[in-house]
Amino acid sequence: MLIHGAELVAHPGSPGLFEGLARPRDIIGRWGPPAPGPGARSAVRELRLPQGHFYFKIYTYTGLWRLRTLFIVSRARREYLNLLRMAELGFRVPTPAAYGQERTLGFVSTSFIMTRAVEDAVSLRTLIDAPSSAPWPLPSPAERRRLLDGFARTLRRAHEEGFFIHTLKGKNLLLARQEGEYRLYVIDVPFAGIWRWRIFPEGGRVRDLAVLMRAARRLLTRTERMRFARVYGADAALLRKAQAYQERYYP
Repeated sequence: MLIHGAELVAHPGSPGLFEGLARPRDIIGRWGPPAPGPGARSAVRELRLPQGHFYFKIYTYTGLWRLRTLFIVSRARREYLNLLRMAELGFRVPTPAAYGQERTLGFVSTSFIMTRAVEDAVSLRTLIDAPSSAPWPLPSPAERRRLLDGFARTLRRAHEEGFFIHTLKGKNLLLARQEGEYRLYVIDVPFAGIWRWRIFPEGGRVRDLAVLMRAARRLLTRTERMRFARVYGADAALLRKAQAYQERYYP
């Protein structure tokens, strides 16, 4: 792990992005968004470059928050690796283009991750609050079942391999219509695969299902929610735990 200095990694599928730019701080200076406001630790900017359509996210750490970066994998690096791992597991995710970080004596001073944009996509939160804003017709019941079944199986596979997403919120799930097909994407995953759920896998399952419940209750019918649970393979005991977690933390 990088302890001191600069690290810049570009995905093999994104050549020529950083010609003439040698350090993460130079890249952030050219393309980065304004620093996040008080209480926020990340900010995002949309980029349309000759090489394509991207989202550029920076992470910043000030004050005591910097102590939490000492000798710990940066969120930017973790998110980059998580996207690669989730694609291997079968999730649809943005293609990571690059990440970079700079450290001073083990502390992260600046970092970023750059991903290719998911085209023709709308977050599930937006579909809940303003369904008419979707740029395409909403999925038919048969298409909804296909999406639910596929996501349930993929999530189950990830959990069986000890990989938990942690942030399956409506704002982090995108529905896209591409090449005549509806597709469900997961974005913003710096906390996926965190170590504590490897030690307590039951807790990881409960949290992922509970966080999903928050959006599902407003977006899916009861029959669809039951179908998702059945395809995932959740028994009554697991569902009760997820329900209790959801009511406690996400009422």
